[in-house]
Amino acid sequence: MFFKQLEAFHAVVKYGGFERASASIHVTQPAISTRVKELEKQFGAKLFMRLGRRAHLTDAGRIVEEYATRLMIVINEMNQAVDELKGLQRGYLRCGSGTTIAVHVLPKILVQFKKHFPNIEVALLVGNNAETEKRILSDESDIAIVTRITNPESLRIFHFLSDEFVLITPRDHPLTKLRRVSLKQVAKTPLILREAGSYTRTIIDEGFRAAGISYRCIMEFETTEILKSAVAEGLGCSLVSLSSVQKEKRMGLLTYARISGVPMKREFKAIMHKDKSLSGPLKPFLELLKIKVNSPPAERKK
Repeated sequence: MFFKQLEAFHAVVKYGGFERASASIHVTQPAISTRVKELEKQFGAKLFMRLGRRAHLTDAGRIVEEYATRLMIVINEMNQAVDELKGLQRGYLRCGSGTTIAVHVLPKILVQFKKHFPNIEVALLVGNNAETEKRILSDESDIAIVTRITNPESLRIFHFLSDEFVLITPRDHPLTKLRRVSLKQVAKTPLILREAGSYTRTIIDEGFRAAGISYRCIMEFETTEILKSAVAEGLGCSLVSLSSVQKEKRMGLLTYARISGVPMKREFKAIMHKDKSLSGPLKPFLELLKIKVNSPPAERKK
């Protein structure tokens, strides 16, 4: 009975209200309310403040949330461990990432994974770094790929991929024939870039600043996909991650040149909740990512 009460409480926290929580665990809303009240009675403290249709945690509720999340992780792992004994005949894997990795890197890996484990349900959750990390901490994702980490003490962190930025050009651009270009050459070319303040733009700005060179941006876009289309149409050149242009390169829509002198890179990390063990589908998925599963403590970001 205590598990059902914790499950109801955890669902209300996770989905932000009693109505959505009831749908998520397939019980009625009155049943959710009853279970939460029973839990409050058992602890002798209110766990939620109800403001309109949303439920907000009290101080006691936040304490229970921390332990409930950890307990749900352990229970899920127990179920997955049993599934593992059955040869991974069933189970689920929830993977989170940003758009670049979700569009250009993970699909091939997920196809390979499904070929080996066709009965494992896979969900790919796309969001920015903050959203993706939050899903890991609240046990809405099992593993995620991010570029920036704000709560390293709560996570297991593995190196995944170093992704360099390259200059992409239309097919008829004068720089098309070059395999490498300098930042001085790039600076002479009007650029189409991601919006100011984005992580991609920050890396570009820091690269030029380190080289003591200024550049001219003539247009900004909020997504890399639109930016690449603009370059393909001949509106200008751009700096994007190498992993994001492989398809366009194969199709002959764009060409790219590596940047010499001051390379611009970003590091992708795979993250898991620190209390989650490598059971069920996680271990073979990590192996497909070619991550060292038993990474030494030195790999963890401080």
